[in-house]
Amino acid sequence: MNKMLTFFTAPITALFYPPVYKDAVKSPASRGVLYCLYLAVLATILTMIFLSIKVMPEANAFVKWTQTNMPVLIWTPAGVSLENGKTVAELTHPKYGQIALFDMTKTTAKVADLGTAYVLVTPKKIFIKRNQNQIEERDITGAGMRRGQQPPPRARIDGAILGKLYENLKKMMVFMGALSLLILSFLLLLIVNLFYSLFGLLLNLLRNEKIGYGAILNLTCFATSAAFTVTWLRALTPLGTLPLPVVVNILINLGFMFFAFKVTDTKKTAV
Repeated sequence: MNKMLTFFTAPITALFYPPVYKDAVKSPASRGVLYCLYLAVLATILTMIFLSIKVMPEANAFVKWTQTNMPVLIWTPAGVSLENGKTVAELTHPKYGQIALFDMTKTTAKVADLGTAYVLVTPKKIFIKRNQNQIEERDITGAGMRRGQQPPPRARIDGAILGKLYENLKKMMVFMGALSLLILSFLLLLIVNLFYSLFGLLLNLLRNEKIGYGAILNLTCFATSAAFTVTWLRALTPLGTLPLPVVVNILINLGFMFFAFKVTDTKKTAV
């Protein structure tokens, strides 16, 4: 197996195949850094797949329900009103409970006014519950718009508008979310492996053939992908129902680090 194959198959082969580590120990430190980037790409792809299978169907169904049940609002620079002439309405989901309240008689609100709802819409302001003791208010009149914005003199806000906003937001979030996740995953993996490499320095003292820090980092990055693989196996299979303390992942990584440093120590002790 050549170096390219031992690199790309390492999330699995590092669990049992010594040449993965023998290639790593002979390579520059950039191999370990690139391997962290490779794992970050895999984590991003798997996360997006997981979200598309588990989360997006729920989100799509919720938005579709909201489009059907949301009361129609009329916005003008003076504020909003309910199209049907009523002063009070609510949006209550059969599964998630009370989502939003619409009260055209209020000018201000307290936490208690929201009850179990997350949002309260009044003619001039929208109140958003941040936690059980705090709400945030935002001006929704023309005066509250950012400078340079040119809102229409009158706008009808209904389920169709909400659907379009959701689709636009979803497209943006898929790109931005994936990019952010990739960057954060890469930085986290790199930082974690830098800490694990401190244990690698100790393991290097036990070797007959001492190696430089670049090789230590490489072995660390490949060995600690064991916990990465175990974590995703649990996430994508029924094994996820079994509890696995963080300390177990740490012990798995340390165990494979010991294995990596042992199988690459080719120098024999003099007799």
